[in-house]
Amino acid sequence: MKNNSKENYFVGLDLLRGISGYGVAISHFFAFLYNSEISEYVSFLFVEFFFVLSGFVLFPQILKIYDNKKNLLIFYKRRWLRTLPVYFLSLLIVTIISGSFFTLDFIKYFFLLQNFFPDFLLNDYFPVVWSLSIEEFFYLLFPLIILILNKKDLFKLLIFLVISILFLKIFLSFFFDLDYLRKGTIIRFDAIIVGFIARYFYSNFSLKICFFASFIFIIIYIASRDLVLSNVDVYYVKYFFIIFIQILSIFVLFFFLKIDKYIKAKNLKLFFSLISKQTYSVYLFHIIFIYFLH
Repeated sequence: MKNNSKENYFVGLDLLRGISGYGVAISHFFAFLYNSEISEYVSFLFVEFFFVLSGFVLFPQILKIYDNKKNLLIFYKRRWLRTLPVYFLSLLIVTIISGSFFTLDFIKYFFLLQNFFPDFLLNDYFPVVWSLSIEEFFYLLFPLIILILNKKDLFKLLIFLVISILFLKIFLSFFFDLDYLRKGTIIRFDAIIVGFIARYFYSNFSLKICFFASFIFIIIYIASRDLVLSNVDVYYVKYFFIIFIQILSIFVLFFFLKIDKYIKAKNLKLFFSLISKQTYSVYLFHIIFIYFLH
């Protein structure tokens, strides 16, 4: 397979990452301290933006593994050194605050197993890291999956995996609630894979289309809050809710990719880069400040 994808640097994605990171923190602030249902509902979107963005950015690195198996260990080393040390530090602090040392829940958090099964925790004292469980196990398992299957056409393999997970979720939607369908570790791999697939299509959409599609989808999302939350036990509502936020996230990703070329000022680029580098720490540590305020 030829590698036609370049590891381009997109300033617009720094901006999206910054908005998503601080958006989650601010939404959780109002959700946890003021019991704001709309704030928690909005936070779902910001996390979903992270997933599709992560897939888009990781795609060139996965291609290197696909083309040369020797790059697998390099991939693991880079991803885990970037994510796990900060995670373990944040977990240590939150565990001390909540008094949850020497509990089974701490062990589950330590190995990022907390969302493998529904209601797997007795005390979900670090609720924001469910997405990290998906990310880390994706880093671990997905490169092995594509190497084992070893199909010549990576795009067809990606489509196959997404469709397979979607069919699995149709079955699971009859038995599990929306919370697990949105947070279950293995069954949310498709959220990152669609970011890979977006890499093939982002150049085919204009800025106007991306803007209006994003705007309309976001309006529909917010306006549908009461309808969705009052019918979260209906299997097709749960199922299509997940698909809807994935499509919305793709168009938002495309929009920020399209505005990239309009960001010319060097100071602005540096500012977006700075904000982007803070987001992972903000995502992990904002819950600590909320605990103290609460």
